[in-house]
Amino acid sequence: MQNPLYAAYLCTCLENRIWSFAVSLCMHSLGGIQLVSIEQLVEGLAQIAFSGAVGRAIDLQTDRKWGMMMCLFGNNFSMIFSCLLVVMCLSIERSHGIYTISLLFTLALCSAFRIFIVAERNVVGKDWALVLVKDTGEVNRRLARTNATLTSLDQLANVISPLFLSALLSFATLQTTCMILAVYSAGSFILKGVLLIGLYESNESLRTKARHKDKLIQPTPVATVPSKTITSRCSSAFSVLSTYYAQPVYPAALGLALMYMTVLGFNGLDIAYGESTGLPKNVLGFFRSFGSVAGFAGALMYAVFERHCGVRKTGIIGLMLHTSILLLCVVSIWLPGSPWNPGSYLSTLTWSSWVGKFVETFSSAPKSKANKTGVDSPIDWSTMTTSDGSSVASIFTFLIAIAASRFGLWMADLAITHIMQIATPESQRNTVFGVQNAICSTFSIMKDLLVIVLPSPNTFGISILISYAFKCAGCFSYLYYIVKSANTEEDMAKADEKLEEGETLKIDLKELSEPEQSNY
Repeated sequence: MQNPLYAAYLCTCLENRIWSFAVSLCMHSLGGIQLVSIEQLVEGLAQIAFSGAVGRAIDLQTDRKWGMMMCLFGNNFSMIFSCLLVVMCLSIERSHGIYTISLLFTLALCSAFRIFIVAERNVVGKDWALVLVKDTGEVNRRLARTNATLTSLDQLANVISPLFLSALLSFATLQTTCMILAVYSAGSFILKGVLLIGLYESNESLRTKARHKDKLIQPTPVATVPSKTITSRCSSAFSVLSTYYAQPVYPAALGLALMYMTVLGFNGLDIAYGESTGLPKNVLGFFRSFGSVAGFAGALMYAVFERHCGVRKTGIIGLMLHTSILLLCVVSIWLPGSPWNPGSYLSTLTWSSWVGKFVETFSSAPKSKANKTGVDSPIDWSTMTTSDGSSVASIFTFLIAIAASRFGLWMADLAITHIMQIATPESQRNTVFGVQNAICSTFSIMKDLLVIVLPSPNTFGISILISYAFKCAGCFSYLYYIVKSANTEEDMAKADEKLEEGETLKIDLKELSEPEQSNY
């Protein structure tokens, strides 16, 4: 019964991973690392503004098919038009007035794609998946296996996508690659629609949505006024946030969100940083695939650790592994070949020079044709140096650490997602995960703003240090949730027993202050 769900989810993940990698390459080609950070900033702001509202719109519908189709249309058609606009930006002269307009529309459509792709993954991977698991009994164990399978599919897509793009770019230009991706998105839209509609029609539980047990926190009466005033909009936003913060697991969810304030995650900025040091695209694609293999292994091992240690202890193990390995990224700042030299950049930095470089991101002439066609200078493997003679010791250590750390990251991600799924009432699930995505985006745009302010590779080490501090803060937030929810091993064992029975506990905020009672 779950095979169509897995197939549709794999298609979604392939779209997400392939386009994310392609966008990073295209934006770096058009405007360097600063444009990459600007594009991610726009995406983050859009998710903060609309993710919670989209999740709430899905929750308020009694028909799950409606929410799913909305996500499919928004996701795939925004990707298709984004591809076409990127082709236009890469093909026309930057001095032409239409270039800036096309680039701005591209940023807007990429943001729409991000909003709907995340909503689609929430609907399919968090809501529909749990409904199908509940139909079969043994909710906790089957949910753990289902989440591990979905994450493994995501990592499989992340392994395939950079290798596919690297191979494609070895003989095709970025323009041709984007056209191929537009055709792929159209085909994927049809395939996902057939799979998910067929699954929906064949499953009674998906066609029935619980509405009477757990009600959403309702906005104040002013929100019902036809003319939406500022007060009504604020009231509606407050009700969505109240639903999120009313959940007993929000410290754990916040811990996961804190980790989004990072340049240590193959989020596009790392790719641009690697390109700025002279690494060719196929090498960057290899490291991204290696990171996906590590994440894939973490997803598989999550089920093993969860079975022997429980969900919450598995989250602790994953976070400790993740933060420990990332220490190598901090070390890489001072290794041979590192561009670290903040003094030379900051000593010449003025407001007018920074503004001038920022404006040039949207309108300056392209650096070289090689950036557009995907032609790269190879690494001299005999001396382990790039084409300009710089050592690759620093950048290789940096990328290896990021890739290997994803083993622990995905264990922790699965554990926290599992906890949130079980503890969140069904009628609030898409709202909570929508707000969670918006909070994650809030921290993500902080990282983008940091790189926009300090766009030089010479100052990237500052971003690495700040990112690692946020990783540690996220770990401490999760540990706070563990200590707050259960202070003894007996409490944790009881909580895992309740999860084993598939109970969705509804705990009020008062219970959070009672150590003798477990949260879930």
